[in-house]
Amino acid sequence: MSTQDILTNFVATRKFWRTEVPTDIVLSRDGVADLLARLDENDKENRKPFFVIDKALTVQPQFKPLLGREPKFLFDATASEPRTDDVDMLVRMIRDNAPDVDLIVGVGGGGTIDLAKAAGICAANPKSAAEYQGWGLEMSKGLDIWVLPTLSGTGAEITPIAVLRGPEKKLGINNPHTAPAIAIIDPQLSREVSKFNRVYTMLDCYFHHYEITLSKTSAPDAIEDAWYGLDLARQVLGNDLTRYDLERAVLSVKASILGGSSTIGGRVGAAHAISYGLSNASPTLRHSVAVTLSRLGLKDLYQDDGYEETLRFLRINDLPAPRARDYGITEASIDKMVKTAIGMDKLWLSHFGESWRTAVTPEFLTEVYLAML
Repeated sequence: MSTQDILTNFVATRKFWRTEVPTDIVLSRDGVADLLARLDENDKENRKPFFVIDKALTVQPQFKPLLGREPKFLFDATASEPRTDDVDMLVRMIRDNAPDVDLIVGVGGGGTIDLAKAAGICAANPKSAAEYQGWGLEMSKGLDIWVLPTLSGTGAEITPIAVLRGPEKKLGINNPHTAPAIAIIDPQLSREVSKFNRVYTMLDCYFHHYEITLSKTSAPDAIEDAWYGLDLARQVLGNDLTRYDLERAVLSVKASILGGSSTIGGRVGAAHAISYGLSNASPTLRHSVAVTLSRLGLKDLYQDDGYEETLRFLRINDLPAPRARDYGITEASIDKMVKTAIGMDKLWLSHFGESWRTAVTPEFLTEVYLAML
């Protein structure tokens, strides 16, 4: 099938998610052009956008029209996942230099999108971002949020969650006002993504869906979305992802959208709970790698298919199974990681149900973390 036929079919795709989402999902054959057209249309309404763009995109010519827009902030997503300090800095920048801004546009991978989402809502709220990490906290609506994802798998393009590293924990701002109003989805924008990022981001997507299919607290529609997303992620990961392939890119963006829709009505489980402990112990550890480490460390929970399947996907792509020690994590970090992980009660409840405290003990978590070193 030709490139044009693939894109025509993609743009014509009917709604394939069951969960109702608040985001206007725009399937596009030219995401940058569609975003610019919508921004130009908003100019007539005197809207004032602020851009948050992944710094890695500055060397890719297709993003040049966006890079010329002001005001903007370039986020170095390779240095760290977004931190609460990054959000506070960005909010101050907006308030001091662009007080009339009413729209924030995030362009990049999940970390850049989460930073834009967090700054968008925090711009209208008085406290520091760290004080809004959690669920059910009262927050005012901030800037409108639009996103153009350039990496597939995180689901950040439609979730009402902005995951941040804070001074004490890694946890999201979970609020309906954090959901993007518009997400423009173009599968061609991931063309320059490295094999490592392509594999690990889709592994995160795969784990996300897998955990929700096992969830005891997720809504039926979310579980149906997760089953569909799991199938798509498996179709992608069963291939060598060294080279970009448009048909696989289409499957990837669809899996990512389903990752977002399943999150709205669902909740991940054990591997994600474990991953937050790892992330607290290693500031440079990417979330996708942390979840992969967690999945492999929970062999007894996922031995039926998830454990061996994860190893198979890594072998297909000639990637070694990660070890926690590769990211500076040692036995000295275990107490800190156990404390973080055991506090993820909603995720343990999702996996084990009401009896989770019987299964999730400090001894159990210590054994799991030791197995990862």
